[in-house]
Amino acid sequence: YQIMNKCVAYAKQGRPLGITSVVAAQTKGKIYVESYNEPSVIEAVQGVRGLMQYTMRKVPISDMTTVMTVVPKKVPVKKNDWVRMTRGHFKGDLALVKHVRESGLKCVIQCVPRLDLTLASLPPEEAKIRRRTVRPAQKFYNAQEIAASGNFGLRQRFPGMSDIMCDFFDGNYYSDGYLLKEVTIGTVVKPCTADDPPTLDELQRFRRKSKSGQSDGYDDGEDEENEGSQLAGSILKELSELQGKTSLASAGSNDRGLMIGDTIEVIEGDLVGMQGKILSLDGTTVKVRPNNDAALAELGGMDEVEFLISQVRKFIAVGAHVKVTDGRYANETGVVVAVEVVEGVDLTDFDCTAVVLTDMTHKEISVRTSQLQESAEIASGQDKLAGYELHDLVVLSGGGSANEVGVIVRVGREEFTVINNHGIAREARPEELRGKRNKPSDRAVALDVQANQIRCGDSVTIVE
Repeated sequence: YQIMNKCVAYAKQGRPLGITSVVAAQTKGKIYVESYNEPSVIEAVQGVRGLMQYTMRKVPISDMTTVMTVVPKKVPVKKNDWVRMTRGHFKGDLALVKHVRESGLKCVIQCVPRLDLTLASLPPEEAKIRRRTVRPAQKFYNAQEIAASGNFGLRQRFPGMSDIMCDFFDGNYYSDGYLLKEVTIGTVVKPCTADDPPTLDELQRFRRKSKSGQSDGYDDGEDEENEGSQLAGSILKELSELQGKTSLASAGSNDRGLMIGDTIEVIEGDLVGMQGKILSLDGTTVKVRPNNDAALAELGGMDEVEFLISQVRKFIAVGAHVKVTDGRYANETGVVVAVEVVEGVDLTDFDCTAVVLTDMTHKEISVRTSQLQESAEIASGQDKLAGYELHDLVVLSGGGSANEVGVIVRVGREEFTVINNHGIAREARPEELRGKRNKPSDRAVALDVQANQIRCGDSVTIVE
């Protein structure tokens, strides 16, 4: 302030100082004076208390931008804060702070692991390359699955947190399926800001509910949802309430996936069990035409009845051909083979789970009936996944052969169907592929039935 007051006083006297600015930057004990000539700087600092004029130096042009660089302050983190990983395979992943060390420089975080169990079956050199180039998918740790693959983890306490028992495997600690890791704040993790908050999809992937019959192989006397999973669930619940929905994955004008023409079943009131077709939807009410004559006779000849949406639910019959309209399996088609009541969630009063045998993969998937729509459409599958396309020639790993290659014949939602060089079709996830081999090679040679060499571009005759 002394130099600023001096500038104001000299300007009032009609002899302004020849400087343009004064900055106290990040360097402690120094100030930077901007001027077109050195004598003006000397006059400005002369007589100012606390400044040693003889230490004045001219800043080189190459360092001038560095002087004005603003270093952001490190935002401290505390327990239960959401952070993001900034390095390695976990870069960009969401994590939760479980504990902050006394120094404040390090913290223990909880995140969804990225395990690659195929590394144990690969040669050391190939495993080293794969570890560096392939980013495994997010998947919760399961001790039984690890044991089934021929590996074993040790049961021990996390360093510095004696109240947490963990599985120690491949140099890392795992608790309740999550990875626990001590990291440096600001270097390996950074706090989630208002400009980059956790997304709905990230919170759903982070949440893991323990279910009866699904354990990690140890009896710790607890069968409860993990604290971090509970925190993610509470945020999801708040978001659901703000959006005016009771289902996190539902969409549309109502929370039950109802549309005109759908078949519904009455679950409340005097007509419980009645089925009918939806004629119209109006906010919170729905008009229904009963499907059978007995219901029409009971209604005294009325051909339509009005219900509250909360009194009905979508009805999907076993054997119906359906299309998934929302959620993880959106756009999949198939046949309903079973319908069960949802257990363990708040939707038991109106939602059911349908088991659908898909048209493309012939696998069974579980989907809520509110996410299904009866349709004759048959899904044709996808063309691309994780940078690979249909009919790509790829190199495989984890199949027991170091030189296994194959052609992609089907692209699924999360995996490929590949026919390898032995004529065997198998499922392969993106992390099991080690690159494409689509480009033809002039050096590649094969042999025909007469042991003659054939190369790319040669004309051949099919003999059988």
